[in-house]
Amino acid sequence: MIYTKEKLDQLKRRWLTTRGKRLLRTVKNSRCYLNPVTFREKVRNLPGINDHELEGCVDLRGADLCGFDFRTAVQENDDGFSEKIAILSNIHFEGATLKHCDFQEGKIHDCFFENANLEHSDFKNASINNSSFVDADCIGVDLHSAKLINCNFFGATIKDITLGATIVDQKTSFGKELRSEKEGNFHAASMEYKQIKEMYKNSSLNGIADFYHYREMVAKRKIIKITNPTRWVSYVFGDLLCRYGTSFVRVFIASILIVSVFAYIFSSTESLLFLNKEVSASFIDSLYFSISTFTTLGYGDFHAIGLARFVAGFESFVGMTLISLFTVIVARNVIRD
Repeated sequence: MIYTKEKLDQLKRRWLTTRGKRLLRTVKNSRCYLNPVTFREKVRNLPGINDHELEGCVDLRGADLCGFDFRTAVQENDDGFSEKIAILSNIHFEGATLKHCDFQEGKIHDCFFENANLEHSDFKNASINNSSFVDADCIGVDLHSAKLINCNFFGATIKDITLGATIVDQKTSFGKELRSEKEGNFHAASMEYKQIKEMYKNSSLNGIADFYHYREMVAKRKIIKITNPTRWVSYVFGDLLCRYGTSFVRVFIASILIVSVFAYIFSSTESLLFLNKEVSASFIDSLYFSISTFTTLGYGDFHAIGLARFVAGFESFVGMTLISLFTVIVARNVIRD
């Protein structure tokens, strides 16, 4: 849940009192957060503990748990073999300090980490379900081999985050624009977008991966000074034309516009011959000639004269380029899907 800064400060202060510090030590030692009923018995009458929105949940909002190991020993079989796993359910960590905490091999679901400080926390091999990391500080968080299901990272700081072999579902999102890009750190944003893109590709979510590829290229473009022509070339031919290789629809629309413009030029200048006879070609005739020129078919019944020959040659070059681009984008989508 999203709280105001004043509310978060209030939640943090309750753990800084003498009683709050003592209760926090009890929480750590007894691990009573594993059971909401037991937890409420331990921290009874702590300010804010009975907030109606936390009914049936564990309230660790604003708590300083820096470096805490959330893993507990779980017996796997009758031979006594046990494994340490972080089992967390329905816990509210809004505004909590969770730097360098250990959530490895975790089974984490329905937890709320909004505005929490998770710097360099370890979530390796964790399965995280229906959890929110909105506006959280996730600098250096290790999500290697983690599984993210229906998780929300909107507005989170994800600088230096580790995403190797991480698997996500289509409901998990990092938002349309990362915080680093909003803050003008376009170099960091481009690297973060690339990491996220690869994560979605590894999860066979190619449509979402394409979106983050587009955001990566936009961030890279913004690194270039606005007065540099390269930035504008990238914008026109990369962004507007094909959305950096992710949209064949844009290429198709651009092709239709170009064919129509050239057809108008040929029609208005009356620069076409039909079977070597000068005629007043209609717009339909000019459109037919423009299509055959754009596609480099060149049937030979119509041909240009005068300066229009160079115009037709240029249209052929543009046509070859756009048809090749269209083919590459379609083939890429078909092959990978």
